[in-house]
Amino acid sequence: MGVDGITPEVQIFDTTLRDGEQTPGIAFSVQDKVKIAQKLDELGVHVIEAGFPVNSQEEFDAVRQIAESVNATVCGLARVVPQDIEAVLRTGAEMVHVFVSTSDLQIAKSMHTTREVVLGKTRSAIRHIKDAGRICMYSPMDATRTDPAFLIEVCQAAEEAGTDWINLPDTVGVGTPSTIATMVERVRAAVKVPISIHCHNDFGLAVANSLAAVSAGARMVQVSLNGIGERAGNAAFEEVVMGLRCLHGIDCAIRMEKIYEASRLIERLTGIPVTPNKPVIGANAFSHESGIHAAGVLEDPKTFEPGVMTPEMVGHRRRLVVGKHTGKHSVKKELEAVGLCPSDSELDEIVRRVKSLGGKGRAVMSADLFAIAESVMQSLPASERALALEQIVVTTGNKVTPTASVVARVHGEVRTEAQTGVGPVDAALRAVQRMLGVSPKLEISEFHIDAITGGSDAVAKVTLTVEDEAGRRCSAQAAHEDTVIASVEALVSAVNHLIRLNHRATTVTEAQATR
Repeated sequence: MGVDGITPEVQIFDTTLRDGEQTPGIAFSVQDKVKIAQKLDELGVHVIEAGFPVNSQEEFDAVRQIAESVNATVCGLARVVPQDIEAVLRTGAEMVHVFVSTSDLQIAKSMHTTREVVLGKTRSAIRHIKDAGRICMYSPMDATRTDPAFLIEVCQAAEEAGTDWINLPDTVGVGTPSTIATMVERVRAAVKVPISIHCHNDFGLAVANSLAAVSAGARMVQVSLNGIGERAGNAAFEEVVMGLRCLHGIDCAIRMEKIYEASRLIERLTGIPVTPNKPVIGANAFSHESGIHAAGVLEDPKTFEPGVMTPEMVGHRRRLVVGKHTGKHSVKKELEAVGLCPSDSELDEIVRRVKSLGGKGRAVMSADLFAIAESVMQSLPASERALALEQIVVTTGNKVTPTASVVARVHGEVRTEAQTGVGPVDAALRAVQRMLGVSPKLEISEFHIDAITGGSDAVAKVTLTVEDEAGRRCSAQAAHEDTVIASVEALVSAVNHLIRLNHRATTVTEAQATR
């Protein structure tokens, strides 16, 4: 069953914790694995492949703890050897995913054995699992490069031995939608066991291949959050789920509104940033800069978005971005959101300056737009700024905990705050955030430093984005020879505009409530 008792048409098998962890440079702790598994459980994932228990004691412990802490079916990976299978059984996992190479290349060069041995090991491994009373998933590894006749033979042997699922892996990502569909159709015609599909993204086709497999009759898709995985990764959870739901009308019974939140968790724990143009979850997935596009979206989002998929469906947000392609409609909308209402002539001048700035190859941040507007309109005196930086003092060294002391005016009141951090920049940013208190609660969601010029005295350009609990975001840039000062100045600029944005939103809400 899926979420809220819904029976899914296609089940989602998540391998973020197993194949996803095979991404070069990723190594989840046991605690991280449990945290991710619980998030997957919240999403309504049907099967969580928690790891490869025989690999290490830590891996065994992670699978065991996950099996005890989630409602989803928990799966452990095993080769077709008794000790691997026993390791999974001892964790308490409900499903054992057993695999063996079936392509002649891997049989000869990786396993150094024969097809007959592969058939024998397949039968004995599945019987071992079924005798223990567990769910069995069988994978003929490298299925897309396996001789089609032998693939049918080994799948039929697996069915006769009692497997509950047959998973067809495109192990090295060489399948295409047409070849994957043909493979699934042939296996489905030969066995009655339900089919699962596992695609890799070596040619950027993992999601397309997965959707083709479902169209051909597969009833389970193996995916990973953010598409992480070995080499170029696995089929991306978010893209497969939304593709099935929005393009094919197939309900996987997944809590789609939690997808963006889960993606952010993986981004934080892996340290691998989601690229801005990543479908569904990227920062640009629902962002618009072009004047024609932005104007259309303001009128009706369906004009220049898929329509069948909205940012709210996945817990994301729509953004109108200013730059050299920006039109008057989106600039006016952004300014009105913070209480700036320029005249027509002022708006023309603001748009001209924004286009000029963007045309020089510079990203135009929210704070840039507001600064330009304020300069043109001369509407924001210093007394109205929520936060005004006055002084920064930092202390650091080999045996000294990095500490920053910041003096600033917050709503006109002079405040001093000192904080420690992992470095002087972190300490300074913590101090500024602490000054603001609990309202609004802010998070630095993006932070990037560039050296504008070469040499030891290079000017550092800091770009950061601040986000509040409601998902409102403001970005800003600052440049200075001192990285700490540039970081804090950028933060102060972004915070000022986010506070005004929050104040404007609250004022509008209160006004509507009194009508």
